[in-house]
Amino acid sequence: MCGAPPNHHPLAGGADAVVEWFKGSALRPFLAKLDGADEVAFLARYRDEVAKAYPALDDGTVLLPFPRLFIVATR
Repeated sequence: MCGAPPNHHPLAGGADAVVEWFKGSALRPFLAKLDGADEVAFLARYRDEVAKAYPALDDGTVLLPFPRLFIVATR
């Protein structure tokens, strides 16, 4: 399925929802190296950049590209 558009995961809550989504996974190694004030500043800047990259729809939902690969193996 090369070249197919990725699936999108709708997240209610705009950029804040995207930040919360990634705080539990991809951001963990970065946040672990920061103290309280630096973490707050990092997350604020990250949120601002997410808001630019993934603008919210009229209802506040963000469509986050979330490609999935499903593999089925049979014998």
